[in-house]
Amino acid sequence: MIKSILVCLDGSSHSDAACDLALHLTSRLQARLLGLHVLDSRMLEGPLMADLSGWIGAQPYGAQLQQFRELMEQKGQAVVRAFDDRCAKAGVQAESWLKMGHPARVILEEEARAELLVLGQRGEHADWMGDMTGSTVERVVRHSVKPCIVVPDTFTPFTRILAAYDGSSHAGQALREAAELAVALDLEIVVLTVAESEDQDKAAAISKDAMGLVGAHGARAHPRVARGRSAVTILECAQQDQCNLIVVGAYGHSRVREMILGSTTTTLVTRSRVPVMLVR
Repeated sequence: MIKSILVCLDGSSHSDAACDLALHLTSRLQARLLGLHVLDSRMLEGPLMADLSGWIGAQPYGAQLQQFRELMEQKGQAVVRAFDDRCAKAGVQAESWLKMGHPARVILEEEARAELLVLGQRGEHADWMGDMTGSTVERVVRHSVKPCIVVPDTFTPFTRILAAYDGSSHAGQALREAAELAVALDLEIVVLTVAESEDQDKAAAISKDAMGLVGAHGARAHPRVARGRSAVTILECAQQDQCNLIVVGAYGHSRVREMILGSTTTTLVTRSRVPVMLVR
């Protein structure tokens, strides 16, 4: 079972919800909690800074750059202090730190310190940056080797899990993680198989295999087979069955198929109004 959790901090509402989830799991699983805030080095290296140096000259630019870096560090320290305060109020001991760099790269380097990564669906600049696609979150979940939970801007304690299973190895690992989590939290799992074609017999066989896998872990579960496109159907079924955690295998199809049809994983982490756990 999960014994260490790393939550990514940036001070946004999505990050606050990620903290709520991480604290909830830490308490229920008696896990170790870590908090990371990344000072985005791109803010000091981007086109705006290059233009600024051209406008005001090298010497004034150097002084302004140092001041801006200090402001970033002060803000980062405030984010980390707020996290530490929340943990203390919850009675949870946690470790937290700041690190400068490219956010996705730093998170992927630091994930080795934990068994589960928790991050907000959108960052602090989401209102003016637009859609999440291509963002830090997508880069992290695409390349992470650890299970990741992506959290929208609100969190409520889990009551039922939806685990999507298509027979792939990634989906099998996700189902095992879902079953272990369900047993630990005493939750029921809805095991969903999406039939994208007319082959209902194949979908039924996949569903039967999934139920055998879940049963071997002692989890309470019931099967569901639904027809449709994977991402949309998963979201619809989660809502219909009142599931407030979705567990899926991450990026199970080829890159070519993802480019042509769009990735189920990307759609889920962008559009879901409940946390999505991605497992490789």
